[in-house]
Amino acid sequence: MNNSSTFTADADDFVDSTIFFGEIKKTIISKNFRGGRVHNVFDSTRLDFTNADINGVVVLDISQTFGETKLIVPRNWRVETDVSHFCSVTEDKRRDLSETRNSDKVLVVTGVSAFAVIKVKTSGLVGC
Repeated sequence: MNNSSTFTADADDFVDSTIFFGEIKKTIISKNFRGGRVHNVFDSTRLDFTNADINGVVVLDISQTFGETKLIVPRNWRVETDVSHFCSVTEDKRRDLSETRNSDKVLVVTGVSAFAVIKVKTSGLVGC
């Protein structure tokens, strides 16, 4: 039975990644990305949002130990972080953030990062 009040989101609208001792590279093309979770242990995760879109505020929760997460975001997204760090860092490699200051497209990065790094950049940057 199909209930019209029941909503089932498209799986492409969410990221749910768990990896140990490996690497994941994912390109998100959802035009209604809604957030997700990343769990890294001794590995690397690369999420490319260049061709994705969000509406309002979405949350990406990252929990990692001895890992690295790279987020490639569109220039018009504002990225806010609320990550608990232990011997780790979040690096925002984007150059000109003036156009994101008043953006209504907000990616909030939350979670815990130990002995790890989170890098945020736009697709135009090389070497990150």
